[in-house]
Amino acid sequence: MPERTDGVADVTGTGRKRTYSKGMARQVVDGWTVPGFTHVRELGSGASGRVVLAVDDVTQTKVAIKYLDRRLDGDEAFLSRFRLAARRLAQIEDPNLVDFYDFVEAPHGGAAIVMEWVDGVSLRRVVDAQGPTGPLAALSMLGGVLVGLAAAHAKDLVHGSLRPANVLVDGDGNGRLVDLALAPPGTEAQSGPVYAAPELWDGVAAGPASDIYAATAIFYECLTGHPPFSGRSQSALAKAHREAPVPADEVPGPLRDLILAGLAKKPSERPASAADFLGAVEEAAVAAYGPAWEAQGRSRITELVKQTQALPEPAPARGGGRAPAKAPAAKSGGRGRLVALLVAGVVVVGGAGGAAALTLGGGGDDDKKTVQPPPSPATSGTPSPALPAGPGPVNPAAAAALATQVEQAVARTPSGAFSYRRTGGAAIKAQGSFALAAAASPSYQMSVSGQGADVRRPAQARLVADTTYLRSRNTWRPAGANPRTRGYVNLVSHVRWSSSVSNVTTLLRTSTSLRKTGASTYQGAVPLARLAQAPGLGPLYAEVARATGAQQVTFVVQFDSAMRPLQIRVRAAGSGAKPRSQLLHTSYSRWGQKVSIPAPRGAG
Repeated sequence: MPERTDGVADVTGTGRKRTYSKGMARQVVDGWTVPGFTHVRELGSGASGRVVLAVDDVTQTKVAIKYLDRRLDGDEAFLSRFRLAARRLAQIEDPNLVDFYDFVEAPHGGAAIVMEWVDGVSLRRVVDAQGPTGPLAALSMLGGVLVGLAAAHAKDLVHGSLRPANVLVDGDGNGRLVDLALAPPGTEAQSGPVYAAPELWDGVAAGPASDIYAATAIFYECLTGHPPFSGRSQSALAKAHREAPVPADEVPGPLRDLILAGLAKKPSERPASAADFLGAVEEAAVAAYGPAWEAQGRSRITELVKQTQALPEPAPARGGGRAPAKAPAAKSGGRGRLVALLVAGVVVVGGAGGAAALTLGGGGDDDKKTVQPPPSPATSGTPSPALPAGPGPVNPAAAAALATQVEQAVARTPSGAFSYRRTGGAAIKAQGSFALAAAASPSYQMSVSGQGADVRRPAQARLVADTTYLRSRNTWRPAGANPRTRGYVNLVSHVRWSSSVSNVTTLLRTSTSLRKTGASTYQGAVPLARLAQAPGLGPLYAEVARATGAQQVTFVVQFDSAMRPLQIRVRAAGSGAKPRSQLLHTSYSRWGQKVSIPAPRGAG
């Protein structure tokens, strides 16, 4: 039976039009669904609407669709404001924000948000289940929240009602923000009263300073297990936010200045921006816990997420935070893993198990020019220089020996999974699997997306024998010859080199100041001019140098007990009045798992 079309709209301004239909396979809100998607199951519902898991009929990408409650889609003032916010949200690609794809409206009523489907749990559930996270995990969460806020604020978007239920922690320990700009003006304090800045209680519009306040209150709760202020009623809570001294003595001494700055009563006394606060957080963390703080914090929060996922599902939550006793509770219902997260906003968590490695590959002309050499054991019979038993400097000979040790360890288990993110400039994110082979180019499968209309949606691809294949519907095709897929080919090439084992070993061998900072963690610095000459990696770091104006990169790499990489963070920071920076972060897991990445049958 042919589909009946009721209207066409391009709401986000991306140039992509969707047709809205009444009479599709499943009714969700008043008999209409967003066309172009097949619904899989309902994930949950809340005061602002229902969320379903769906699959894009064209790309086969899983998405989450939030069908707004009639009270919102019938509020023209809210819709007018959110249409503008939606255009801006659709332009943001940041690893600490849940990707926003579309805001769609039916011509005769009904509205929905199409967004990224993510696997993880809310920070609310983690803290409720595990208690205080510890300072390193709390710092890691605060850093991720501030990165996401900085990206939103750069587009003149504020969250407005930030709370732990709006921070989704994925399987790699990344804090992902959801529900941006969903609180109608004037309701922000009531939406997250425990975390609402003093000015919100006075009717002042939400802004970057109030988001920073909420982020700091969340940080405080991660450190102590409870929010900084409480009250038996909303009026008592408002008074505490306005007048009560900040209880900074309950947090570790090195972090008290961060708490005092972020929870300052006056907006003008808080950090000038999320980016400025992030710089202060990094400085305090390095001073207190060393340069490997972020890697250790991410490892800890990942452990807490796994422990939380193993626990029985909690009863449906009534609010995004620990609301005062007399605060009005948001309606909650539905079923599935997300029930506790779906409160007055868009919080989307994936289904069973950890994040699956998706099939995606890279290649193209650039990849054919430079082939990553497979790791191989050392053949020299010369004894390797001794590595330091404890923290301290590593001389060049020992650094080379360390790199060889890493290559040997990887050669024994030459396959695994990875997750990659680039922040700063044009964001990139990817996850997938890889298989290394002697005397042959490594093969990759991944899901990858970037910033820009042509690469914003996650694509599935494979890289086999230096050829990139992209999947469209159920068909795989070589990507190099199609101009429309060139953007994805470039992304795959970037991810391939950034996440390669040769990147790790090259950084070790070329470092000019390598130090061992922990049992299995090393920190170093390398001039970008030297990296730009490295085989295979040269184009990657030449691009980094052009984008940031930096002269060198610093890195922190952590290994497992077998000396296989667990994660590596590479940072390039320029100088000047408006310094530009980039962070390349790769996490590795499941070393030695069986991975088969064949060329797709019939692709050609």
